[in-house]
Amino acid sequence: GDAERHFGMESRDCNLAVIRSAGFKYVHFGGGLPALLFDLSQDPGELNNVANDPAYLPVRLEFAEKMLAWRATHLDQSLALAELTEDGVAGCVSRAVRQ
Repeated sequence: GDAERHFGMESRDCNLAVIRSAGFKYVHFGGGLPALLFDLSQDPGELNNVANDPAYLPVRLEFAEKMLAWRATHLDQSLALAELTEDGVAGCVSRAVRQ
């Protein structure tokens, strides 16, 4: 599609995650696209990306860590309690599938 042609990547890699506070908005893209960081108190229209400004590096790292923590908490854990046995998959997944 258009996104694939524009960015030169598969559409499954054209995803993003956003985290914000009252003062900042951080946007992380898949596929290797550069992150965005907006200082909402100085730039409420989100026109000035400060992600590469050294003065904002601590904020960028803080928000990247918050996003990673959120993603780790909300991972798909459907296989976390499953066990592969000679008879097939056992554990929570097999019970959920059989119900």
